[in-house]
Amino acid sequence: MKRTLTLIGLSLMFMATMAFAQRQMDEANERNVRITQGPNITNINGDSATIQWSTSSSGANHVRYRVAGSNGGWRDAYHQGGGNDHSVQLTGLEPNRTYEWQILTRDGDLRTSGQFQTARHGGHAPDVYAQGGGDQGYDRGNRDRDGDRDRDRDRDRNGDRGGSGRYGERVALYRGVNNQGAHMYSSNQNDITGRGYRSEGTAGNLMGSQVGGTTALYRLASPSGDSFLTRDSNERNAAMGQGLQDQGIVGYIATSQQPGTIPLYRLVSPGGHFYTTNESERQEAIRHGLKDEGVVGFVWQ
Repeated sequence: MKRTLTLIGLSLMFMATMAFAQRQMDEANERNVRITQGPNITNINGDSATIQWSTSSSGANHVRYRVAGSNGGWRDAYHQGGGNDHSVQLTGLEPNRTYEWQILTRDGDLRTSGQFQTARHGGHAPDVYAQGGGDQGYDRGNRDRDGDRDRDRDRDRNGDRGGSGRYGERVALYRGVNNQGAHMYSSNQNDITGRGYRSEGTAGNLMGSQVGGTTALYRLASPSGDSFLTRDSNERNAAMGQGLQDQGIVGYIATSQQPGTIPLYRLVSPGGHFYTTNESERQEAIRHGLKDEGVVGFVWQ
């Protein structure tokens, strides 16, 4: 009997070890998956859209989405199975709204993200295609930056920037202030006026989806309603650890000066953060005691 129990115990230990090793192998394989084509957003109407992409090997197809800059919960979309080619339908959308989306790994880590605009009621919006395609995912930051700048210059000469299409769509970064002096920044104007903030116009324009030379601009909110914007994921995580609420990606900001862009300055006071592209406004804020925290990135005028 003792020998039988010992054998059963050893078998269970062996099975557990094998299961743990298989899980580690699956996680390692998932981390090495690269997006080789897309993501492309197609069949966009007022209440649904389709997101499609291909991967270098079999990978997860979990997508989550919500109105850009909103406090609403994420909606999840996926289809069973893995494979290299992925097509997921996003449903329950509202007409003429900007949505942000994220493609996640099996463990819920962010693989890539972007935004798109739904059509007006009864209409269809232009498809949104990934810039260039390929070499996306975990090694996105290792691209040839000089090549990105060359492509950016070519697109400027050819008039391909702005509007919708292959290289993305610009979205306005609206600014508002409430009675407590807290500032909100959003790519959705209804986000400003619908929450009792007084509109202060726009603080420039971002890209609605990632293109060469841009990176995600994250938005977080303090309990007072003040917006905190950063493109540094470590800074974002630190802010969340201090109690700020993650509100996703507000758009994509240029990481270096490009034709047609200007610096977006960040300043801070005990009451919260303030962002502006206006040098005179920046100097006035400094004279009133705000601390200059430099340039967040570069936005389109």
